[in-house]
Amino acid sequence: MVEKILENVINEMAPHLNREQMEHLSNVLFVNFHGKEIQDQCTELTATGVDGDELKIRMFIASKKAVNRQDETLKQYAREIYNMLDFLGKRIEDITGMDLRYYYGVMRERRGIKMSTMQTRLHYLSSFWDFLITEELAHSNPVKKVGVLKLEKTIKKPYSAEELEALRVNCTELRDRALVEFLYSTGVRVSELVSLNVGDIEMGKQRLIVYGKGSKERKTYLTDGAKFYLRRYLQTRQQDGLENQPLFVTLDKPHDRLTVAGVQYMLRQLGRRAGVENTHPHRFRRTIATDLLNRGMPIEQVKEFLGHEKLDTTMIYCTVKEENVQASHRKYA
Repeated sequence: MVEKILENVINEMAPHLNREQMEHLSNVLFVNFHGKEIQDQCTELTATGVDGDELKIRMFIASKKAVNRQDETLKQYAREIYNMLDFLGKRIEDITGMDLRYYYGVMRERRGIKMSTMQTRLHYLSSFWDFLITEELAHSNPVKKVGVLKLEKTIKKPYSAEELEALRVNCTELRDRALVEFLYSTGVRVSELVSLNVGDIEMGKQRLIVYGKGSKERKTYLTDGAKFYLRRYLQTRQQDGLENQPLFVTLDKPHDRLTVAGVQYMLRQLGRRAGVENTHPHRFRRTIATDLLNRGMPIEQVKEFLGHEKLDTTMIYCTVKEENVQASHRKYA
């Protein structure tokens, strides 16, 4: 009843408010009216960590591991489920769409979590409930109730040519320059990057095979610049059995395999020196996808290059330059 009333209020106010105001209004309403005048559901808090709930979570994580999800991704799934349960203090079977709308509202309004972050967290929860439904452990997915109030999608910008050059010239280590060129050339995910060995690279053909999400295999390629700096970097590491060694290693002894956190930290430091904001590995993937599209590669081929299952995902990655749209209009109109 309360949820229906709140949705009616939001729908009636929609013509009078902009998107940001609408989101703020809906968050405030759901946060303040959560648990009010609800007679047909249990609102008392119960202890979390119930054996049955714990088993459901473990089964879910095991199902994701079975399809080769990365360990870090599995941790993120589990962390969000436990965070949600701790916050609501309810058993899984008692959680409603109203509860999750309240959870979302508090995270956004009181804790200041970014919309893009909350989108990801809700995706984790929705995937969890979808699994429960498939296994006949739940009848419905309460996250779908939250999905009625869609979150605004923001366009994430690729690096500009000037920003890329600033990053290149501010690399103080040969390894870092090789890594920057490699990320831009291949468009690999950072998790894919750190799992590569030297022997995975076919230097003569300037290509390599990457095993992405779900162990799906795809080919990607090295530009001349990436090949040049990667070869120079590897020459500084000449040793027996180099082919079986990690492609990128730490600068300090014992030169262990570079980790995801290590790559992220290095790029943050590089971004500060170069004066480039929001420097992180995934932005190189977005940049090469956008550049390939703007240089004329068909989007279907960009999709294969990135290893996406759906074209919609590729379209989100790519930012089409306005001047290209204008040129195409003149050509085809």
